[in-house]
Amino acid sequence: MLTHLSLFTGIGGIDLAAEWAGFKTIGQVERDEYANKILRLRFGDIPRWDDIRDVSADDFRRKTGINSPTLITGGFPCQPFSIAGKQLCRADDNYLWDEMFRIVSELRPAWIVGENVTGIVRLELDTCLSDLEGAGYQSRAFIIPAC
Repeated sequence: MLTHLSLFTGIGGIDLAAEWAGFKTIGQVERDEYANKILRLRFGDIPRWDDIRDVSADDFRRKTGINSPTLITGGFPCQPFSIAGKQLCRADDNYLWDEMFRIVSELRPAWIVGENVTGIVRLELDTCLSDLEGAGYQSRAFIIPAC
């Protein structure tokens, strides 16, 4: 069975796409209360965490009964990189790439999909790709315009 752990889930757009592609979403991380109401309606009673900082490999395994998901996705917060913001990168309190990478490192999924704004290309993409490649993953980045 192809399994999926969703980080920074929002209302589950990536999760729906993963399910349409044949993955079973087995866990979600989302702190927004309204988004969690939508997720409960769409995905039922699966394990959820409110804060990515509270997710650990042991807790994931205990709650899901699965050693490692096949896929981890995450649209980690864009505020540190967005041209609409101050572009503070690591100095921004919303910088959470390190947390996403920690979970990837602990759970070792076969695949990882990260999503962010184009501002990340100039500010932090090299770090993200280097982190993943240093952990033994092959990486590729591409831009999909909003239009």
